[in-house]
Amino acid sequence: MWNEFALVLLVTLGVLLIPGYLSMRAIGAKGAWPVLLAPIVGLSLIAIVGQAFALIHIASTPLTLLGVVVSLPLLGLLLTRRRNLNLMLPRVEPWALVLCLVLGIALGYNLFLSRLGTPYSLFQAYDVTQHLNLIQSMADSGTLTSLNVGPYLSAADQAIDPLGNTGFYPAAWHAVCALVVQITGCPVPLVINASMFALSCIAFPLSVLALVGVLFPESRTAHYCGSLTSLAFVAFPWNLLAFGPVYANVAGFSLMPSAMALFVHMLSNGPSPAMRARTLSALAISAVGLALCHPNTIFTCIVFLAPYCISRICDACGARGWGALCKVALSVAFAALCAGFWVLCYHLPMFEGTVTHVWPPFSRLFQQVINILTLCYNMGFNYETAAQIVLGILVIAGAIRALHTPGRRWLLASYMLICYILLVSATHQDELKQLLAGFWYTDPMRLAAIAAIAGIPLATLGAAWAYDTLVKLVAANNGARGARPNRLLIAASAAAAFLILNFMPEFNFPGLHHKYTLQEQEAYKYEQVRDWPKSVHTTFGDFRKGIEDAYSVDQPLDVSEQLFLNKIKIQSLVPEDDLVINNPMDGSFLAYGTTGLRVYYRNFVGGYGDENETEESKIIRERLCDYATDPEVQAAVESVDARYVIVLRDGEEKSAFINLRGDYDESLFAGISSITSETPGFTCICESGALGLYKIDR
Repeated sequence: MWNEFALVLLVTLGVLLIPGYLSMRAIGAKGAWPVLLAPIVGLSLIAIVGQAFALIHIASTPLTLLGVVVSLPLLGLLLTRRRNLNLMLPRVEPWALVLCLVLGIALGYNLFLSRLGTPYSLFQAYDVTQHLNLIQSMADSGTLTSLNVGPYLSAADQAIDPLGNTGFYPAAWHAVCALVVQITGCPVPLVINASMFALSCIAFPLSVLALVGVLFPESRTAHYCGSLTSLAFVAFPWNLLAFGPVYANVAGFSLMPSAMALFVHMLSNGPSPAMRARTLSALAISAVGLALCHPNTIFTCIVFLAPYCISRICDACGARGWGALCKVALSVAFAALCAGFWVLCYHLPMFEGTVTHVWPPFSRLFQQVINILTLCYNMGFNYETAAQIVLGILVIAGAIRALHTPGRRWLLASYMLICYILLVSATHQDELKQLLAGFWYTDPMRLAAIAAIAGIPLATLGAAWAYDTLVKLVAANNGARGARPNRLLIAASAAAAFLILNFMPEFNFPGLHHKYTLQEQEAYKYEQVRDWPKSVHTTFGDFRKGIEDAYSVDQPLDVSEQLFLNKIKIQSLVPEDDLVINNPMDGSFLAYGTTGLRVYYRNFVGGYGDENETEESKIIRERLCDYATDPEVQAAVESVDARYVIVLRDGEEKSAFINLRGDYDESLFAGISSITSETPGFTCICESGALGLYKIDR
């Protein structure tokens, strides 16, 4: 079970790292940089080439797609090898990279994998539908597209699509997962979990280290501190792994810092025009990949990097001897240009469904200020986590240090700008909120995530300052005794103390525990010691409980239904290409994405009964039970070439997210849900209580 997860994880990392590594080497990245930038470039190349193949109707397979995204960079590397190209990226400490990987794997296991139960655990929440079915459909069809996206991508599925609802949907992350499904043949839930581990716990720390390396090229200490703080914020990636699920946004946010690093390097003083051009090429490819994960990553980059651009404008004016008035005029002009682009995008039809989405306000003004200072950005919206006191102090210290350091003040401006957007979204219900926060659906969780990402450089500065101060204190103490401070020991001790304080689990403090009855004490003492209610809450103690709850949900598919679906798949009770009619409202809309069972209905929301629905679909869902005696039903079944019917547990789905919007209607699929082993025209193939698989007597 976990061996299979390890295999999928290695394949996912290989798919992301190898094309990107070769590409960055080909354009002159040296040292640790090809590894740091490989994930964003690798994902982008897969998305771009996959989309190109889809446009010219070539199926994307591991052989065709990887053949292109690996062979072309490899050829470029061979052609440029003798030219010894160099992007002149600042040196990044190799041991900082190692620290990133070690901490990412350790924390990923402790905070994510060990909480899943099994590597096949499915986060059953509203957004999972699109992700599961799209990945499976891409893998089956070889169509890795972000255009005309839907759960029916193969030619056979397009012919029987009951609703025909397709359109643009950013699917770069889905393309990577589909490619891994094709290579390994493993189920989609396992591939999703492996991709989240790879992106959040490995690619994201590497991406952060790339940004830290560019921002603080002169400081080895900052590189190590960036490795420590990259995964220290609970708001990202951790909380976003237990919300939504918003997998594609997690992927985009995880890779975003490396794209920012390329942008900062491109505008810095060191590179020559040729180096800037090569950096721009990598940045352009990365930008496409980010946008095809989710467009809000681009808007996040704009908010974060606009102050940097203004800072560079002021530096350029100063270098040319231009006065303060010129600096102000050019800065205002640039800010107006950014604002104009923002407003233009806000009114574009393609963003209408995003920017008009409303999450209600959840906090008062003063409370939200406290939330931001304690890094609990969304307290009052989602489940509560304890304040991150130590990390919050480091962010404040870093903010003060940035404020007093020329060339670093823009980092504080970026963080404050993002926190202001979050504050408005948390406290307002008006057009200003939609304009500022609409590109993130006004979603407090995503806004908290980008605030955490913007806070990492400040926390890094604060941690570096704390370390330098500690070394000076130890040196002053040792100086009286004529001894030199052991910097390695100080660093290891400080890092260990930070990790323990930041990531410690919740616990009971003697004397503050709950007042148990005698019977409760005996029960907890002998049977449920680990389940004692804790008197001391910690940030990641609360998170551990939250992610366990997220992945332990058993609706709309409970354990028995999942076992039933797995039995059908494992025992090949249904031939691979045969169509199975189902009632999506009983949870079977997840059957395609979880087991590959080719069910007819793959969505539970919208469209049923509308003008876009096919006539065959209307007849089947309302009257399939009359198949033995109704020629119209027989013709409809023949038209879609359906062979089987599956019926899962009916009624219990009303308490699941299927009925989140209160629009559940039992009559919509009465013709399917009413089928039993006694219904004429159907032969029972497999039965387990109320669950049944039936062959249509054709």
